[in-house]
Amino acid sequence: MRNDGTSILLDGTKTKKLLTIKGDIIAKVSATTFEKFQMEGTGLLRSGIMVNLDTDINSFIKLDRIITPYGLGTSNGLVPWVSIASNDIKKGSLLYIKELDGLKLPGNKIHNGCVRVDDRGWSLSGCHIDFFVLQFKAYKSLTATIPDNVTIELSKTCIIQDYVTESIKKWAVL
Repeated sequence: MRNDGTSILLDGTKTKKLLTIKGDIIAKVSATTFEKFQMEGTGLLRSGIMVNLDTDINSFIKLDRIITPYGLGTSNGLVPWVSIASNDIKKGSLLYIKELDGLKLPGNKIHNGCVRVDDRGWSLSGCHIDFFVLQFKAYKSLTATIPDNVTIELSKTCIIQDYVTESIKKWAVL
């Protein structure tokens, strides 16, 4: 999906190379796939190989899907409904987002408002966070539920919860 919610197909002529930092080819993909993988930071190839941006937007690494089933942040594995990207807040910071507290998530879990800064974003600018929800359907639901501007507090007492459902866990290791 594009950021505006319109569907795109990640197919077409495979003209772009997903390269490692050393220049080794991981796979050839369409230009659309390449651009989407750059924007999102992580992508799953039809072969089952998961790739992630490496040190810049033009180099990729293969991920071990057992260790990092949802992708990799700046050094931590991403966790749905927990990980956020921020360029303004120290990595590893625990945050409380009031507008998430009590939010009903897929699988009927209830969010406690606690999140963690696990990533940075090359396309983020001042006072912006990017919340990792894994599925576009969940993103659409979230944006329809909470406002664009949220209240964020640094918290040393926040307790990170596990919001990953069994169906998501099964999808992640296919």
